[in-house]
Amino acid sequence: MNAEPTVPVESADSSGTAEPTRDRLGPLVRVEGRWIIGDHLGRAHLTFEREGLAHRVVDRDPHLVTWDRLMELGVAVTVDRFSSSRFGGLLSKTPGITTRGSCLRAMVRHPYDMWSPEFSHHRAFYSPREIALLDPLLGLVVERKRAELLGDDAWLTAAVRRMAEHHFAFKWRSADDLVEIVDGLIAQAS
Repeated sequence: MNAEPTVPVESADSSGTAEPTRDRLGPLVRVEGRWIIGDHLGRAHLTFEREGLAHRVVDRDPHLVTWDRLMELGVAVTVDRFSSSRFGGLLSKTPGITTRGSCLRAMVRHPYDMWSPEFSHHRAFYSPREIALLDPLLGLVVERKRAELLGDDAWLTAAVRRMAEHHFAFKWRSADDLVEIVDGLIAQAS
């Protein structure tokens, strides 16, 4: 049995044939040539655009937050779909999970506010390792004032693949290792 459950993500090539892809890090997946947080077939998800993060909810116009407005960015998500549901949120002990379910946690400026857009959890499980890698990737890029890199498809693809290669060798070293990896990825973009 596979120790790390995978999120089955489909992407269509130029012939229209769907094929599974491994470009993912927890709820961050690449679908049809773009990066998305959450299940794009569900009620809500976020897309990484060149201009910023677009929150898309069924029956609503997309809400775009530009990269220059982000001051902090993190993700609140559980490994399973139930714990990220409205009812599961009542029972969840995962930080940031409420009855709203999975969401991003962001501090934005102009005007200053907390922005917590929710997203639909995929049907499959997210591994705790992938969640632990995604949060610092998002957070450190914004903290280093390079949030626009998240809108660069080539950079984000390379970053996700590099982060996915990371293995926690020693628990006490993992945070420093992640900072070093993300800082290296940011430096390569300069």
